[in-house]
Amino acid sequence: MSRTGAGGRLAAEAPPAATAALAVLAALSTLSAPVAGQSRSGEPPRNPNADSETTIYEGVSVLDGTGAPLLPDMSIVVRDGRIAAVDRTDGLSPEDWPEAEIEDARGLYVIPGLIESHTHLATRADRAAAEFELNRFIYGGVTTVRDMAGDVRALAELQRAALVGEIPAPDIHYAALVAGESFFVDPRTRSSSMGEVPGRVPWLQIVDDETDLTETIALARGTWATGLKTYASIEGPLLARIAAEARRQGIPVWSHTHVGPALPMDVAGAGVTSMSHVCSLASAAIPDDVMAEALAGRRSGMVDVDLDDPRIDAVLEEMRRQGTVLDATLKVGFFREERMAVLARDSLGPPPDAPPPPPDPRRRGVRAQCSPEQGVELTRRAWRAGVPIAAGTDAPPAPGSEWPALYDELAYFSKRVGMPMVDVVRAATSHGALALGLAEEIGTVEEGKYANLVFLEDDPSAGVENLKSVLFTLKRGRRFDRQDFELGTPPSRRP
Repeated sequence: MSRTGAGGRLAAEAPPAATAALAVLAALSTLSAPVAGQSRSGEPPRNPNADSETTIYEGVSVLDGTGAPLLPDMSIVVRDGRIAAVDRTDGLSPEDWPEAEIEDARGLYVIPGLIESHTHLATRADRAAAEFELNRFIYGGVTTVRDMAGDVRALAELQRAALVGEIPAPDIHYAALVAGESFFVDPRTRSSSMGEVPGRVPWLQIVDDETDLTETIALARGTWATGLKTYASIEGPLLARIAAEARRQGIPVWSHTHVGPALPMDVAGAGVTSMSHVCSLASAAIPDDVMAEALAGRRSGMVDVDLDDPRIDAVLEEMRRQGTVLDATLKVGFFREERMAVLARDSLGPPPDAPPPPPDPRRRGVRAQCSPEQGVELTRRAWRAGVPIAAGTDAPPAPGSEWPALYDELAYFSKRVGMPMVDVVRAATSHGALALGLAEEIGTVEEGKYANLVFLEDDPSAGVENLKSVLFTLKRGRRFDRQDFELGTPPSRRP
């Protein structure tokens, strides 16, 4: 057994995809019971000749992500990438771990590894750009990211490289997307299926009332997606069928809050695992006659609604009842507001007498008007209603920032929504794990879970700014020291 100080260093194409997915489908066709969820959290490859590694981090204060208050004078045993034990320092005997290296971490604070619940690493495949972001994530305390639809051919390779340690990166989980046919006019779908036809590849599929959902979801699972994203142009009954079949096959459904024609209550009632974009909750208050005009193609764009409409509260109650996670994405609202202000300043925005936009071909039709500050208020209502809130951004950090955009989202939760720090940390940890369907593996500081931990110099319960006092991060036990971080020069985006 040896000791070190707290600063000491420790060892740290579509046709083939479709073919693989059809093999999954063949296996599924023999099953009558619900299919167990395929695991993306299994042990990474190990050198069978390597010695096992055990470290005891002694004397830390822990904010464990469960909602419990800060726990002082704790010790955490990390063995082979998992948390082997967590106990009070005076209740944990080092003699039970004779092979352990003991690190004196008194004066430090520990939180679970942070989870970014809404990012896009490969809307268009660009390995250099993705690695730049992933490096900023891992050295900023983010140990898991949820990519919410992109080119999975690129994402799967990034996921592999992150898992086996080829690149400094958090664990990557990603979505396969389904939507109505009219959605696939969106240029992003062409970028994410380059070389193939959008809507006709396993990770971007058209669905309608005639779709064989068993095959569709099996094909999506064959891409090694962690979740199935529903985006737009989907009717409520079809959404319910998609969610039911996904549950049977053991894969979570991650939905936009308004997937038009399906409204927020349709989405919540379908029992999806998470709903993204808090401002879209306001669509629950769109008057029925306005929505009918939109669906008939006679109206488009944003409409004013009454944000005190009780139908919004009914959606929140259904989400609370179902345990649906709200991926609020306040950051993207403020990001768009700032970008529009810059365009207006530079006279690049539309002229004041510009005609209204044409009907939305993706059949989302109308959407409720909702400012970023109203999004804050809706998030506060959801939080007070008992809806689990996750921390996703769907937006980049400020140019040149050395910290992930996730920290902006957490600052909004703390300073604008008014969440106490215990709940802010839960949003970026255990609730993110819940949205991923990985609550048994990550998200809290508990025995048996992966050793995804952030060691801080300042008390995280005392203020959101203290979350940036990162000394080092563990991902599956591998250490990333903040002092080693270099932002570097952002790579030029590919044309």
